[in-house]
Amino acid sequence: MDDNGLTFFDETEPTPEGIEGLEKKIYDLRNLLELGISLSSNLQFESLVESLLYSCIGQMFVEQVALLLQKDIDVNDFYIHMAKGYDHDFEENVILQETSPLVGFLENNPYPIEYETLLELPDLADDLKLIAFLNPYIVVPLKSKNSLMGVLLLGEKITGGGFSNSEKEFLHYVARFGAVAVENSRLYLMSTLDRMTRLYIHHYFEIRLFEEMKRSQRYNAPLSLLMCDIDHFKRFNDTYGHLQGDSVLKEVAAIFLKDLRKMDIPCRYGGEEFAVILPQTRLDQAGIVAQRLRKIVEQHPFKGQDSTLHVTISIGVTQYDPARDTSIKEFVGRSDKALYKAKEMGRNKVALAK
Repeated sequence: MDDNGLTFFDETEPTPEGIEGLEKKIYDLRNLLELGISLSSNLQFESLVESLLYSCIGQMFVEQVALLLQKDIDVNDFYIHMAKGYDHDFEENVILQETSPLVGFLENNPYPIEYETLLELPDLADDLKLIAFLNPYIVVPLKSKNSLMGVLLLGEKITGGGFSNSEKEFLHYVARFGAVAVENSRLYLMSTLDRMTRLYIHHYFEIRLFEEMKRSQRYNAPLSLLMCDIDHFKRFNDTYGHLQGDSVLKEVAAIFLKDLRKMDIPCRYGGEEFAVILPQTRLDQAGIVAQRLRKIVEQHPFKGQDSTLHVTISIGVTQYDPARDTSIKEFVGRSDKALYKAKEMGRNKVALAK
């Protein structure tokens, strides 16, 4: 600064390396901003997680990435929720206990760290063996409000070599965005779930059915609906008690959740009645799904206090017809009529609406 208060800047020409470094930082910041906007505006949980993983693949030039998440709000152990770049799918088995040393370490060390560095810590050896099959090169904790929400595992870079400090910093902020987004999405998800059965609530059923009807019209894609009822459930409650009845509801719901596709939308319609929205599914295909569910429930041994119990379900199946189903009420009404027909046929039956 001279006597007149003017500041003189260094007129040295920036080097190509310096310009390239600045351009890379601008590129990273732009991608980080876009990811943050995308994650903060997305409450569809699976779509959110997929965006997070593909961002890591594209930005870090890795082929393999996996995300470990807690099973649900009541189960704090971590399992493989989604993985990309592997040659096979993984079952959703718990691989890290909430009380494991690795989970404790990551809760207290929120920055990305190389897998090889973790191997130098003897207390973590057993836990690291449990995730070794995922071929992790770097481990990235997802933390929100001092709580570990998940763990990102990234494989080796396609270009070879390790992760630079700037790349680790990028991953750290990706993880922070991701943790907040996962937490918000989970809170939204929990608000849409029936606490007992973990199926979607009636209100959410109506929202999603309306959306799927619109999507079916727009893309001329098939859409089917199952209406299911546990046979003689009132008599079952009177005989075995409401606690046993609640247990049956939970187990039937668990069967649905296990057997259905991720895109399917199983809901607790009310009482002992369930509804399942089947996107991209024709009537004949929906009938096959319904028969499979019916048989699984029929053969399932339900645990009683003193003996094994059995229940059956009746199912009405309908395919969406825009010309006839001009409202949710009409679409559901046709499914209900099919369900009533299944009961008239003697229960433990599947009836398809014409």
